[in-house]
Amino acid sequence: MRKLRTILWAAGVVVIVCLTLSVCEAANGPNGGTLDRLQAAYRAEMNAQARYLAFAVKADEEGYRQVGNLLRAVARGEQILYTNHYSAIKALGGTPEDVTPVEPTIGTTKENLERSADKNAADQLDSDYATFAKAAHAEGNREAAKTFEFARAVEAQNFRLFSAAAQKLESMRGTPRGYYICGQTGFVSIAMDNCSSPDWERVK
Repeated sequence: MRKLRTILWAAGVVVIVCLTLSVCEAANGPNGGTLDRLQAAYRAEMNAQARYLAFAVKADEEGYRQVGNLLRAVARGEQILYTNHYSAIKALGGTPEDVTPVEPTIGTTKENLERSADKNAADQLDSDYATFAKAAHAEGNREAAKTFEFARAVEAQNFRLFSAAAQKLESMRGTPRGYYICGQTGFVSIAMDNCSSPDWERVK
């Protein structure tokens, strides 16, 4: 098996996690590759949650209350993702790793948003999760495939939300509006859509 790699991408003020992995059967069993990928995704989402919560505090300090709400909503979405990964790891008989999130590097809110909306990193993450889901399907691991597909959709949406916020930053001061989070997938939206479950949460 080609070695599973978790790439910690650092550029100035923020770390964006990108996961890369070839689709091969692991040496430690037919589910080994998927377990490794789930562990990598689990670590990545936990680090992302910690990063976005720290960025939210900075946004509030700088008066960008709408950005703070967005970041808290995305952080909650990341928590839902890593909870899904946790369940999938357990379902395959694995033990989720103990993870201590990396201390995030915090810049200005503008910098934090721009780095979070890095297109190259977003494209790499999208490709990685597509690969992970395909491999899990090939192994017959439906739950793992589903959580990877959820993560792919969520991360693509996060990139869109961060890109839009970075482009209209000065309009995101003042009284904030809420964001909705799908309790099943972690998908963040300004309205209750894109969720097959009635389990919606709201950050306001």
